[in-house]
Amino acid sequence: MKKLLALILFYLISSHSIIAQERSEQEIKAGVFLEDLESIGSFKKIEQAPVELFDNKHKSFTSRSSFALTEVGRLFVQQKGLLEKYPARMMKGMVYFEFFYQQQLKDNERAINNFKAKYPPRDPGIIKPMQKLYSLNKARKSMREALGLSLNDDMSKVLSTQLTMYKLLDQSKTSINKLTREEKKIIKLDKNINKEVGKVKTLVEKRSENRITENKFLKEYSTANKKLINALKKAQYRKEYELLVSFVNELDVYKNKDISVIISGLKLTEIILKDLKKTTLKKKFDQDLSKANFDIFNEEELIILSKVTKETKFNKNIKSNEIQIHILNLENNKLPVSRLLDVFRNELGVELNSINLQLASKETMDKWVLSDWANAWKSPIPTKKQKNTAGIEISLTKNEIESVKAQLAMQNFKELIDIDQFKDLITNNSNLAELQASVIESTKSFNFTYTLDDWAVDFGNYNGFDLNNYADLTALANAQYGANWSVEEYSTAYQNEVDLVNALRSGNFDSSMIETLGASMNDVVDGIVTASTAGISVDLEAAAEGLGYDSFADAVAAYNEANGTSYTEAQAREALGQ
Repeated sequence: MKKLLALILFYLISSHSIIAQERSEQEIKAGVFLEDLESIGSFKKIEQAPVELFDNKHKSFTSRSSFALTEVGRLFVQQKGLLEKYPARMMKGMVYFEFFYQQQLKDNERAINNFKAKYPPRDPGIIKPMQKLYSLNKARKSMREALGLSLNDDMSKVLSTQLTMYKLLDQSKTSINKLTREEKKIIKLDKNINKEVGKVKTLVEKRSENRITENKFLKEYSTANKKLINALKKAQYRKEYELLVSFVNELDVYKNKDISVIISGLKLTEIILKDLKKTTLKKKFDQDLSKANFDIFNEEELIILSKVTKETKFNKNIKSNEIQIHILNLENNKLPVSRLLDVFRNELGVELNSINLQLASKETMDKWVLSDWANAWKSPIPTKKQKNTAGIEISLTKNEIESVKAQLAMQNFKELIDIDQFKDLITNNSNLAELQASVIESTKSFNFTYTLDDWAVDFGNYNGFDLNNYADLTALANAQYGANWSVEEYSTAYQNEVDLVNALRSGNFDSSMIETLGASMNDVVDGIVTASTAGISVDLEAAAEGLGYDSFADAVAAYNEANGTSYTEAQAREALGQ
């Protein structure tokens, strides 16, 4: 059974929704499309191996990839429970996974070529390895994105980033928090809920992408959703989870109507669970990088650390924009999620920092006045300014704060509606253009006595930035996907990087310049830990499917037949630690 574990539990799944295209029956059955080949990639031999992770005896690529396979299994499967405690292990695993993945591409070159030549394929000997590669690539994408990397980045950049993060996280001081029985219980329940949410979301996204037939989807969805509801019900003695039980139950009716609503609902559920965990659940482990020694890093590595920090904050902004579209989709489909979010914020003390802007339905937003737009902006804004060159500090008035928040909300909304990738998140986006036009028209009558340009100048004076208008602030932050107050965070990261590089090149490097970098990297660590427990999760059903079985039960039956054993499905799961 342990051998079965080693064979199948690498096939890790994480995905995002796209608009489904018309597909033939054979394409849907295969679940892998011709255009997927671009992201799956082709074999490229990794010439340079990091000495920190490979012994001298592993000199060839084949030897290194074989060793990498063993390490991937050890770190991500056999010892996956240690990832949260020691995030440096995650970084090692990411490096090994890159070697392992390239070997998989090499081993399956014939299948890839046959897939191209005989598309859509009917031969299981072609379909099964392509399904495996597709799943593995999803895991690769998830791991890279945890560090602000993409599938398009070259291997040298990927490996240098992963190794630099390993050097940093290896210095992290882990402290163990003493938890009560109740705290341990809710952590366990929350972890299981997140796992079940991920399974249902992956299944619905497969259907939205036409990677599974409708009949098979409805059958599997019924089972998966029931498990999710049961997982939530076990925690519903707490009000936060009781609300989610009701919300997830409401999503179910859309399985035969518009599954984009279910995707939006599950995305929002993930955001709520993430902020709920951060706000109300005590962590089992804390990671501290404040005492990290940056003298061991060279110039290139320090720049990498700065970029990872910046990209992490930048990606946070992108995800905030994405969830706003999902909220709009839910509200337009008569699901009052704004009311739900207000209960979490105002009654349960869940901060929901992941949501900058909280939209409503098109019908409601058509009637919004300035105060409504101001209330829709949920992120705090700097409210101090310098009155004159003498440096006298004053606070913004109530009307000035309302004016700034309203303008930030409207500008953020107008910009995110124009982003194609967000338009594609929902099936019917015709209402988006109508809503955008009506919002632009309705806001023309607003008279702002204190504009975003005024605020940017005051903000710049207060914080030591030379800014002439809000456009300067946005440009400094490189906020390509929407302007909101978090651009201040981006500007800090950007400026830190510029200062660091200049100091290094001038020979005036002072390690105290990047003390703040160590502190901010703790946020990155949290993101990596989240990736290890969510985006890079082990799914037995998905793993079995990657081997060509219809279910985990079928995989167990095949194992019993081949080995003369008599494991039940329950016994097999227990033997595999699940």
